[in-house]
Amino acid sequence: MREKIRLIITVLLAAMLAGSIFSGLQTYNAKKAIELERNRLRDENEALGRNIEEISQERRQLEGKVNALTNDLGRVSQERQDIQRQYELLAREREDLVRKVETLQKDNEQLRAQLTNLTREKEKLGQRLEGDLAPLRDENAQLEEELDNLNTLKSKLEVELGQLKGEKSDLEGRLNEIDSFLKQNLSGSKYSRLKEQLDVIQRRPRPETQTKGPEKESIELPAIVVKPQTQAPLEIPQQPKSIPLSPKGTILEINRENNFVVIDLGQDAGIKPGDTLKVYREDKTIATLEVIQTRPSISACDIKEEIRPIEVGDIVK
Repeated sequence: MREKIRLIITVLLAAMLAGSIFSGLQTYNAKKAIELERNRLRDENEALGRNIEEISQERRQLEGKVNALTNDLGRVSQERQDIQRQYELLAREREDLVRKVETLQKDNEQLRAQLTNLTREKEKLGQRLEGDLAPLRDENAQLEEELDNLNTLKSKLEVELGQLKGEKSDLEGRLNEIDSFLKQNLSGSKYSRLKEQLDVIQRRPRPETQTKGPEKESIELPAIVVKPQTQAPLEIPQQPKSIPLSPKGTILEINRENNFVVIDLGQDAGIKPGDTLKVYREDKTIATLEVIQTRPSISACDIKEEIRPIEVGDIVK
């Protein structure tokens, strides 16, 4: 009996333990399910919160866009009003221009009529003036021809004047060169005496200049002292000497610094300024000279061309 009671108690205890275990398992499963549901609901809540935040941000962005569009709409409306006012102003200006064009067209027609009348009057005046201007044109042509002739003559005179000035300058330069040369080769008293004679000669008018247009200064060659090869000073007197005409002469002195020579042919031999002479050595031409100043028995010549160097004693023809 006791064993049955024990068995019953054991069975009951086992049943109770099994029920308790089953109940605990159900409670645990229910708790797990509730926790899972709670976690799911929490995740959904967080997701909904994020969605709500995104929607709020989008709403704010949309509100900003709506405000911007509202501002743009107001600006466009203002611009439309401005354009409307400008259009009205342009329309009024166009009407004014149309009226002005009509007025100008009327004035243009009147001016055309006046121009036609003036053209007719001009043609009549032209016909009248044509007959009056013919003699004046002929006279003008004659005056222009005379003016051309005068200009040509003026140009020629200016050229001649320039040439004369150049010749004067060249002669003065040569005179200064000769004067310097003489000063270096003459003693003080002889140079002073020759200088006085030169001044007297320069102040004396030349006969040929009185009949040949513009005057040129007369430049004469003073007495020249040369040194022959023996180095003994030889003075060429200024007074004319009676010597026979010779077809040839010789080189007495050479001045390389001033590019001229002195020869023993002068006025008594028929030599005159401007003559061209040839210098010979052993019957061969070695130089060409141009006479720039003359004296009775000597002359100063410019060296124009020199094939071989000139030496004292060379023949001059």
